[in-house]
Amino acid sequence: MGAKPLRSHTESMEKSKVATQMIDRLVNSGFLMSTLSQEGNSWLLAERKAYVVEQETSASVGIVLNVSMEMAPEWINTASLVLAACEEARDCGLQFRDNAWLLWRYYDENQDDELVYQGVVLQLAIARFLEKGLVKPLDRHRGSIIGRTA
Repeated sequence: MGAKPLRSHTESMEKSKVATQMIDRLVNSGFLMSTLSQEGNSWLLAERKAYVVEQETSASVGIVLNVSMEMAPEWINTASLVLAACEEARDCGLQFRDNAWLLWRYYDENQDDELVYQGVVLQLAIARFLEKGLVKPLDRHRGSIIGRTA
């Protein structure tokens, strides 16, 4: 195990520019907005409270989900299975943070503008489904009406 080679200041700046460029692309798309407050930057993705993590070659954006804490144990099991089963959600993940559930999505620098746009739209659609689609109780005892007569 040798020491890691040191990166020059220029290399670090170039790599952070790439992540900043991804954030800038999301901001320029009109989806992501930042406001400066006393606590620092606060973010909104399509008018939803968001968190942003800049990485070397990409960025991740997490949006706050509106999920009742009373439903959390059974909700998280179903939500996790939904994300695992949906190929389009492979860049998404769930996190519990600050007493809220977040839906994170990874945005890669290699995505063209159309893929970034589709990623944001998909993240918002998955969030809505997780909030609205999973809160309905299943009626497991309801039988099929096919073949029934009055």
